[in-house]
Amino acid sequence: MKILKIFLVTVLIFISLASFAQQTTIWLVRHAEKATGQGDDPGLRLSEIGKARAADLAKQLQNQKIAAVFATPYKRTTQTGESVLKQFGLATVQNYEVANLIGFAKQILSDYPGREVLVIGHSNTIIPTLKAFGATSATDILDDEDYDLIFKLTVNAGKITGLEIKHYGASHHSNKAVPVNTMH
Repeated sequence: MKILKIFLVTVLIFISLASFAQQTTIWLVRHAEKATGQGDDPGLRLSEIGKARAADLAKQLQNQKIAAVFATPYKRTTQTGESVLKQFGLATVQNYEVANLIGFAKQILSDYPGREVLVIGHSNTIIPTLKAFGATSATDILDDEDYDLIFKLTVNAGKITGLEIKHYGASHHSNKAVPVNTMH
């Protein structure tokens, strides 16, 4: 009986420690290359090159365990995440609004502790989204031509423990100010 009590206490301690040590990983990318069109039309779809990049994104994340895909309510962001959805057997891309990025960041950390999510945005929303999670980035801006960057943000116990920036897919990187293969 005494051994059983010790075992149960040990298991409870382990479970409580594991819940505090859960690492949440947020992958952030800009949508893939869009078809040409007028202005910032939410209905613009991906170009053929963009479709290839979306497939490359799925390949890049194939060894991860993506639990959810979030995108702004634009066709090109949703299309960028569709290959990832299929790969992980997820039902739908969930939309988020950039007007409340802090609330969105809190929602992800609350709803997906210890899991991995993909967030797809735009050249002018990725850095603000990183900042909403509490991260500091190596750059303050992405150029309109920066399609090939993937940001890996890790959070433990509500604190940023890493920010890694890499290229994925075909090279299409114009912002030389963004260091890659780095941790912050």
